[in-house]
Parts: sequence; structure tokens; C-alpha cells
Amino acid sequence: MIVWDEKHAERVCSDGVLDVREVRARVLRTVTRCADGFDLGDVDLLVCEIATNAVRHSASGRPGGGLWVTVLVSAGRLRVEIQDDGGAEGCPMIPVKVSAWDEGGRGLLMVSELADRWGALRGENGRHTVWFEVVR
Repeated sequence: MIVWDEKHAERVCSDGVLDVREVRARVLRTVTRCADGFDLGDVDLLVCEIATNAVRHSASGRPGGGLWVTVLVSAGRLRVEIQDDGGAEGCPMIPVKVSAWDEGGRGLLMVSELADRWGALRGENGRHTVWFEVVR
């Protein structure tokens, strides 16, 4: 069992369409303050991919939409959870087939390669939470 030493959760939203750069900046500020020793480049890339998917595929990308972002820190592990506003048709998953010519579909594959653990949970009202963990 993992005992999380710190937990930071906040809603990131906008009057217009949510800017993923704001999500990335807030997560990096939080991680920099409370979690030394993690690869911030990987964390930033993982947050960018998951937040972009939420904005692109759910109500989070509509005017006034947003995301819930939770950062959990333990002695040797960092977990980031991003929950969308719902409305997506399917569950976030790695596509079975991706062509080299496809414009999308590789993001969660990248998440699975960079993160030590990751997953997607379906919540109430059709909301999805995609999370990842990295170790020091």
C-alpha cells in the first residue's frame, strides 16, 4: 500500500476553451514545490498528453469546460490524476491498430511507455480519470 505524504487537487477551467498550457504550468509548479527528484520533462509530457486528450475528446474542451487535477506525492512516487468533464463517447485506451500515417492515436501509447504505471477510470456522469505514476 502506498501512503501519500501530500495531496494537491484543484479545478483548472476557463471562460473560453481550456488552455492545456495552464494545466501543465500548474502541475509543474506543484511538483516543483513538493516533489524533488522526479523527471519533470516526462511529467510535463505526460500531463500535456492526458490534458490534451481530455480537451479534445470530452466536455472539458467546450467553452467553460475544465479539468480536475490531483497530484499525490510519496517518498519515492508521484501520481497525477486528470479528470475530465465527461461527454466522451468511449473510454481512454490505446488503439489496437495505429498506422504510421494516422495523425493521432499514439498519445496513450507514449503514456504507457514513459509512466511506471497508468490507467483510466470511468466515474459518475461519464467522467474519466486518467492517471499515471512515476518513481524517483
